[in-house]
Amino acid sequence: MAPRKKDSTWTTWEDMPLDEFRVRARKAKALATEFVEKLDELFPGLVTLTKEQRKTAPRLRDGEHAMLHKVLDVVDMKPALFESLADQDEGMDPNRFETALLRERIEKHLLFSDVAASLSSVGGELGDSTLYTAVKFRESLYAAYRIAKTHAQTDRKVMDVLAPVVDFMRKNVAAAAAARRTRTPTPAELPSSGDA
Repeated sequence: MAPRKKDSTWTTWEDMPLDEFRVRARKAKALATEFVEKLDELFPGLVTLTKEQRKTAPRLRDGEHAMLHKVLDVVDMKPALFESLADQDEGMDPNRFETALLRERIEKHLLFSDVAASLSSVGGELGDSTLYTAVKFRESLYAAYRIAKTHAQTDRKVMDVLAPVVDFMRKNVAAAAAARRTRTPTPAELPSSGDA
């Protein structure tokens, strides 16, 4: 955290004056943008998945990388057994199951995972602070909304101000209900197919 001015009375972001908070938020956003640009320079062609792709992308468990290397050891020992998979590795040779390429991808996955893990603490702290801040105002404002909504039924001026809020809340309730009706289980929620 940048040092605070000597005459200030605040000690954390919670009691920091809003003007100072805005300045620091802009600086943090600029640093984040710069950092993302640097990551793009380090790893050109980083992939962005859709929300659906993210849901269904495989999550490797601790120790799985080493086990997959052992599978590749067997492939290297008996390549003829795996010729039918030659076109499934998305490699350069459509007639060969390319174990070196697959080993390289496993290693890159591990390295990406390590980088992502080292960044997760920053994202986690900011995300947690965002959630914590929402706890500090949302419930009391929802209680105020319920009172205002009741009052709006008999006060036209209140209804004029509150109408977009009522519409917003109704849309969110309807969208959440629709999402619950159409929700499909994620792979983690599906029963195991007994691959073990």
